[in-house]
Amino acid sequence: MLSEKKIFKKEERLKSRKLIESLFADGRVINHLPFKLIYKTGELNNSDSISKIAVSVSKRNFKRAVDRNNIKRKLRESFRKNKFSLYKSLQQNNQNVYFIVIYIAKEDISYQDIEKEMKLLLNKLIKKLESDK
Repeated sequence: MLSEKKIFKKEERLKSRKLIESLFADGRVINHLPFKLIYKTGELNNSDSISKIAVSVSKRNFKRAVDRNNIKRKLRESFRKNKFSLYKSLQQNNQNVYFIVIYIAKEDISYQDIEKEMKLLLNKLIKKLESDK
């Protein structure tokens, strides 16, 4: 069951090289500036987490690791705060989803803007998942 605690668990992180490669090979894409989201759905198993997420920031656009890490921290935090609408939809449809959020903007934006765009991106993902079903 979903807990209302706003934490980002270790099980929610997408770390598997095989899953990441399969996402890039045959995942579906949603573009929503400043993000690009690549996702893949599956049937919900008891051992799996409802969703797994990875975040990525291009080294080409942000040369300093400090800047990349700061943006990734903002992305994970905005997902952590706004994931419950996605989780509710996934539980109702008995699905799980793996996705990677790629930050494609060329400049750093404020946390408030990232959070606002993350909400819109997650709503787009929910609509896409419901229409794909």
